[in-house]
Amino acid sequence: MPSNNPYREDKQSRPAEEYTGIPDVDEAVNEIVQAGAEIGSGLLDGLAGVVRSVGDALNSRSLDNKDVPFPTWIRRMDRQLKNKEQDGYLGMSVGGWIFAAGFGIAALVMFVLAMVSPQALGMTPDEHVVFPILAACFAPIAAGFSVMGVIGVRLWGRYNRLRSYLRGARDWVCDIPTLARTVMQPETRVREELQRAIARGEIPGALVSADGRTLYLDDSLYTPSRTEETAAPSAAPAPDAAEQLRKEGVEFLNYLRVCRGRLGESADEELATMQKTCGAILGFAHNHPEQVPRLRRFREYYLPTTRKLLDTAMGLGDTDAAAADKIRGEITGILHTLNMAYGKLYETLLLDVSLDVSTEIDTLETMLRQDGLTHDFRQDFGAGTRNVEL
Repeated sequence: MPSNNPYREDKQSRPAEEYTGIPDVDEAVNEIVQAGAEIGSGLLDGLAGVVRSVGDALNSRSLDNKDVPFPTWIRRMDRQLKNKEQDGYLGMSVGGWIFAAGFGIAALVMFVLAMVSPQALGMTPDEHVVFPILAACFAPIAAGFSVMGVIGVRLWGRYNRLRSYLRGARDWVCDIPTLARTVMQPETRVREELQRAIARGEIPGALVSADGRTLYLDDSLYTPSRTEETAAPSAAPAPDAAEQLRKEGVEFLNYLRVCRGRLGESADEELATMQKTCGAILGFAHNHPEQVPRLRRFREYYLPTTRKLLDTAMGLGDTDAAAADKIRGEITGILHTLNMAYGKLYETLLLDVSLDVSTEIDTLETMLRQDGLTHDFRQDFGAGTRNVEL
């Protein structure tokens, strides 16, 4: 039945393209709501940033203020370490392990698919090559996020221990050994982590005494005692490593001299070589005391072990038993090996000195060339002499 409304008939007969210019009410409302949400979100973010900044400023000021009761200051300090540091590293560790697991599983799946033939997957070889490529890409990413997770866990644990140290303190001044027993941690770790946190400014206004036994959470309470001021000068001097090496080396050379003639001709040859080489090493250490630290293992292990082996060989006596002959042969063989090692050690020491000498010579020659004193010494100094005479 035809309609009596001409406008309606005209509207129905026209194509839809002719009415695209008429605004849609639903779309307009949605756009207005979206714009308002964006504006509101921006304002809220800005307001939150301002509030956060003010809160941080007030919190830092309250931490610097030591007029508040000690329990109040400790609670504020604990809250700041948790909210500002520990929670961040917790998120870092959780995110790292989640992404590491995701990329690790993806790399494993790509690797498994790469091991399957393209025909079984209904793919061409060109399409199948994407699996090993993705496996090679995902694997290092998973490893990187794993490292991120490990670092996050370690830092989270560090701040967790630091918070436990603060909660274990009972006053502005506390004894570190007692604090270590309270938190059930090694005293060395407690001292080192407290000193590191103070150096980084994580515990404002705190310090550790010079002897490392007392923690002052308020540095105004610290007054160094006379004992602490004189502790360093009164400390016992460290033993002279060069003198100790000299004494032990002389004793070892005398011992080698006593051993000669008691273990057979082949052993005597090795002992004579060892005595000569060790004497050269000891003489080098006497002339170059700065190289003594490099001979610590030579003094603390090689010389005592060699002496112990020779004691074992001489303790066998003159018996001709097969077992005794075998032991003497093994000890004689190790003496040859030790002589080769000691000779190589001496050559290494000489090589380092040779490099130093070469550097000094090169520097000296360069300075002589710069001063013009290398082309003719007679002419240079002769001219100077004539000028003086004139």
